[in-house]
Amino acid sequence: MIDFYGIPICMMNRIKNGEDYTLEDGRVIPNSELTTPSDPPRAYAYCSDTVYLPRIAAQVAGVDLLFHEATFTESEAVRAKQTLHSTAAQAARIAKDAQVKRLLIGHFSARYEDEKALLEEAQAIFPDTLAADEGLKISL
Repeated sequence: MIDFYGIPICMMNRIKNGEDYTLEDGRVIPNSELTTPSDPPRAYAYCSDTVYLPRIAAQVAGVDLLFHEATFTESEAVRAKQTLHSTAAQAARIAKDAQVKRLLIGHFSARYEDEKALLEEAQAIFPDTLAADEGLKISL
């Protein structure tokens, strides 16, 4: 459309910002005819090696995907605090309080051969939780 109407380069930013374009003969070409809708913005937040801090929720509020460490289960909450890590339940509470769309937990302690307990603990609080795994791909 740009070439068709002979729109100069100096007008591109104004058109991208929503302006219509007026041809030399006075015809107005609506912005919707010159542009296509953009993809919706996406946001990702990453919290690792992080002791449980409820105030983090405000900083990650509304993101599409939150990665939050879930090093321990809630039964190891004291150990988590001592080692400056978080539990799966704490990660889920952050996700819930922040009203994020999805939670990805990871940075699991080697003491867990199977991360299922960590995933289930988080999902009990924040159902839309995934466990990080090598090769996992997530579309935002």
